[in-house]
Amino acid sequence: MSYVSYYANGLLGMSVVFVSTLATSMRIFDGFTDPIIGWFIDHTKGRFGKFRPFLVVGNLLLIVSMLLMYKTTHLVPEAIRIPYFVVVYALYIIGYTVQGTVTTSAQTLLTNDPKQRPVYGFFTGFFMLFMQTGFMYLISNYLVPKYGSMSFQFFDELLAWVIVIALIMMVCAWIAIAPKDKPEFYENMVTKENEKVGFKVYWEVLKHNRALQMLIISESSDKLAMSIAGNSIVGVMLFGIIIGDFEVMGRLSVITMIPNIILLVFGILKARTAGQKHIYVLSTWLCTAIQVAILLIFCLGDPTQIDLKSFSFMNVSFLLLYILSNGIRNIGSNMMIPMMADCTDYEVYRSGHYVPGLIATVYSFVDKLISSFAATIVGIFVAILGYTNTVPQVGDELTTGIFVVTMLLYNGMPILGWVISIVAMKFYPLTGEKMKEIEDHIVKVKEANASEVK
Repeated sequence: MSYVSYYANGLLGMSVVFVSTLATSMRIFDGFTDPIIGWFIDHTKGRFGKFRPFLVVGNLLLIVSMLLMYKTTHLVPEAIRIPYFVVVYALYIIGYTVQGTVTTSAQTLLTNDPKQRPVYGFFTGFFMLFMQTGFMYLISNYLVPKYGSMSFQFFDELLAWVIVIALIMMVCAWIAIAPKDKPEFYENMVTKENEKVGFKVYWEVLKHNRALQMLIISESSDKLAMSIAGNSIVGVMLFGIIIGDFEVMGRLSVITMIPNIILLVFGILKARTAGQKHIYVLSTWLCTAIQVAILLIFCLGDPTQIDLKSFSFMNVSFLLLYILSNGIRNIGSNMMIPMMADCTDYEVYRSGHYVPGLIATVYSFVDKLISSFAATIVGIFVAILGYTNTVPQVGDELTTGIFVVTMLLYNGMPILGWVISIVAMKFYPLTGEKMKEIEDHIVKVKEANASEVK
């Protein structure tokens, strides 16, 4: 869905401002559906567990909505095309919410060991990095050259790749979580009086869980900034116009994949001993410094010399900084989901309530609400440049306006987001020592509840 703006604008003829505003509206809608799905998860105890039914339903909704969007929207009469597109987009958002909630909330079942939990971050980061790198290379070095542009045939083949891989990942996730997605693994976490949770409990969690509050502020600011910097339009302006060679983006993704994995492994290993908070804050400081250096290189050097075909100063410096930036950023971003699991355990420790669905969806709600403005912000800046009825294309003439806007969106926004994160983390209470204390507490609660059942 990262390229939906190119489909809607380039093939359906919808304006850039409309598409970016719709993307913002849908992300806000996505945020409001999160607490609803979270409530259902917290109150689900079925034959197939608490999480697996939502895993399947979410994936099916995603597949159906993508097929409808990319295969049928252009066939719908123009008079109802926009309403149809909006409805299908909303269906996709619901599926994304259902699937995403399982991803963020189910991990509490696997372990609450503070030394094991950072390993989640490694596998999340590894697979995300592998998929992002693979698709970036597939699009820029195979699909675009093959079809010449982002045409209907381009989206047909891209959709086939996405659906097949998504189904494989869903089956793997089902198999992985099945052994522990059983009542005996989550009912013993709480006492009988704390087992039932209503909306009053939800409000208490929001009001008193300081760890969740600070994590939300940190992640939402990061997510907004990185959603802006990673927007496909910004990528086209950076690589396709300023650097002047869009294929550099694909080559970078392949070159940086192994170094990114090495940096991620190093970060995860350090998080197991130093604690997730410490490594997250350290990685954020490093990312800020590196992004400032990238900004200086673009402003003081000649970006058109970046082609990754020689050992020139621009090639070597940009490649090294790009590797460090992406690798260290992956360390921090992949701390978030296990840190959210820490917030769930903290709530069990603080109040006795086990509400993984609530924690995941409240976090996701605020995160999506704030980061939803990414597409609108990019759309507004692009419109200011004069792109009101189209979007920047590879090979467009480089102007001062395009350069300034790209630097602001690609470098300035992440720097601002990371500064906000650093401030928020000063008030995040879950250090490595605190998580060890929480782990011991939960073990005692489980043992006490299990003995009562016997």
